[in-house]
Amino acid sequence: MTTRMRARARVAVASCVVVLAAGCAPAPAGPPPVVVVRASVAVPKAAVPAPPAIAPVDLATLPVAEPRNLVPGLPGTDGLEQRRNDDPALGTWQTATVVRDTAGYDALHGRPVATVPAETLDVPTVLPVLDRRGGWLRVLVATRSALPSQDVAQVNGRSVWIRAQDTTPSGTDWRLHLDLTALTLTIDDGGTTSTVPVKAVGAPGTPTPAVAQFVVGSQWEQPGTYTPRVLLLSSQSEAIDVYDTATGTSATAIHTSPFARTGPISNGCIRVSDEVLDLLWGKVPPGTLLTVA
Repeated sequence: MTTRMRARARVAVASCVVVLAAGCAPAPAGPPPVVVVRASVAVPKAAVPAPPAIAPVDLATLPVAEPRNLVPGLPGTDGLEQRRNDDPALGTWQTATVVRDTAGYDALHGRPVATVPAETLDVPTVLPVLDRRGGWLRVLVATRSALPSQDVAQVNGRSVWIRAQDTTPSGTDWRLHLDLTALTLTIDDGGTTSTVPVKAVGAPGTPTPAVAQFVVGSQWEQPGTYTPRVLLLSSQSEAIDVYDTATGTSATAIHTSPFARTGPISNGCIRVSDEVLDLLWGKVPPGTLLTVA
């Protein structure tokens, strides 16, 4: 065997050793095979229950939600504030103009507790909207659920649920704020804001209610009286059951006064000058909120 042949033989043997050695090494561990279960899973689907039917309501059997009446069972606001309008063209803040007498409920699909009238004291009823659910609106009303001597917590800030189909969408850009300490009224008409002085507010024993309330939309001119121009508010005194014997109410209002005395002296009403009332008279929309602090 030649030298070249012997060299080739040694290379071939070495190659076989490498191959055999590699074949004896254990195979590296790989990931376990994926098992796919293709069985179908059937999930039963529950039908969405239909909303409960609205039973006919005899409105004549219900008390009317307006300032002269007590309507027991009205809920409060649950901390809700006036809702912003879905259509800003109607005004920033949502109100509802009641177009026909309708039932007011104590909860969504709840119990009818009042008749919400299309007119309140001979003017259209316009109410601030707190919430909307489907075809229902939760609105503030100018009605007490109790006298102050019975339960002061139920005097102001009352609400009901009504059907939206009995209203026309409306709104206001205005907001009012009364500062009891500074004796000022801030008027925001959605474009400009001004702060003006007020002449008088509620006395310590008969304070102006410090609750969210609204302009009812009733405006009276009564020449010859000491309050010839009056803007009725939805709130009533939380200290006096009745101080206006003609109406049987303790309603609060923004009005003029000839009296020279100023400061915290009234039964809860906000007394202003003729010049200040001119800024509101015939301009502030009904359903406009007034906050007090």
